[in-house]
Amino acid sequence: MSAAIKFSSGIPGADYPIVVGLDIGSELATLVAQEAKDKRIAIISDDTVGSKWGAGVVESLSSVGLAAELLTFPAGEKNKHQTTVSALQDELLKKKYGRDTLILALGGGVVGDVAGYVAATFLRGVPFIQIPTTLLAMVDSSIGGKVGVDTSHGKNTVGAFWQPRAVLADLRLLEGLPQRELVSGLLEAIKSFFTSDKDALTFVDALNIDEPLSTPDALQEIVARSVKFKAGVVARDEREENERRILNFGHTVGHAIELLSGFTMPHGFAVGLGILVETKIAEDLGMLSSADRAYVVEHLSRFGVTSDGLKPFDVEKVLEAMKGDKKAKAGAIHCVLLNGIGSVSTEGGQFAHAVAADAVRKAYLSLL
Repeated sequence: MSAAIKFSSGIPGADYPIVVGLDIGSELATLVAQEAKDKRIAIISDDTVGSKWGAGVVESLSSVGLAAELLTFPAGEKNKHQTTVSALQDELLKKKYGRDTLILALGGGVVGDVAGYVAATFLRGVPFIQIPTTLLAMVDSSIGGKVGVDTSHGKNTVGAFWQPRAVLADLRLLEGLPQRELVSGLLEAIKSFFTSDKDALTFVDALNIDEPLSTPDALQEIVARSVKFKAGVVARDEREENERRILNFGHTVGHAIELLSGFTMPHGFAVGLGILVETKIAEDLGMLSSADRAYVVEHLSRFGVTSDGLKPFDVEKVLEAMKGDKKAKAGAIHCVLLNGIGSVSTEGGQFAHAVAADAVRKAYLSLL
C-alpha cells in the first residue's frame, strides 16, 4: 500500500490539509491536536456509524491527551433536516459547549452536511473537521464547504458555505460498507472523471468492487484524484458562480429523481441516471458523439445503471422537480454538457447551459 497522500485544499482564505490513506489514525490525532489546542471536542455522528467507529476515534484522540464526547442522531437522509440540527445544537448548549468548541463530523454525507451546518450556525460558527466514512463522502461531500439540510422542497435547499479545518479520509473506515453504498460513491467519482480526468477511469477498471480494500492503491488513487479535482475547482470558484457547476454533471436530473424517490435511491445511482439523460441531451444537441456517449453508457452499465432505472419516474414530474432545483435560474433548467470524454462544453465561458424542457423531455422519453 502506498503512503498516505497529503495535499492542501488551496481554497483562498480557508486552506486546509487533506489526507487520504489506509489506517491513518495517527494522522487524525495529529490533525485534531493541531486544531484543538484549548477547545472542547464534540464528535457528531449518526447512531450507526457512531456505534461502529466512534469509540475508536475517541480512543485515538485519548492517546494524545485529547478528550472527546460523542453525540449522535438517527441515521438516514430522512433525518437530514432542521429538527436534527436544532436538537444537536440544544444538546451542545445544555452541555455548556461554547465558542471554544471543535466539531468532528464522523460519517457519510448526511453526517458531514448536518454536523457542518451545526458548526456553521452554532454560536455564529465554530470550526469542524471532516472524517468521512463512506466512499461518496470521501470523493465528494467532505470537500468544498457546502453544508446544510433537505426540506420538502428539495435536497440541500437550506444551508451555508462553511469550510472544514481539515479532511481525513481513512480508507479503513470503508470496511464493511454494503456494496451498493460503495458503488454509489464510485459513481460520483466516475462523474468527475467523465468531465475532467479520462485517464483516472483506468483505476476504476483496476478496482475490486467486491473487496475494494484488496486493491488499496487503486482505491486511494480514485479518492485522491477525485478530491484533488474537486478541491481545485472549489479553490477557483468557492461560491459556485461558474466553474464549480461542473461538479453538478448528472445532478440536475439526478437530484430530481432522488427527490421523487423519497430519497430512497442512493445519491450516486441517481446521478448515474442523470448522466444517462444529460449525455443524451448533449448527443441530441450535436455536442457529444454517439461513440463517446456509448462509452459512458457502457461504463455506467457495469455498475448497474441503465435506462431501466428511469422507468418508475414520470418525465413531467421530473421536469417539475428540476425547475425547482437550486441549480435552476429563474425556473430555467441548466445542465453540464459533455463534448467528449473528460471534457465539457464551456461555450460562452459557462460551465452549465440552459436547456429547454422539450429537449430534456425528448432525451428522457427516448431512453424509456
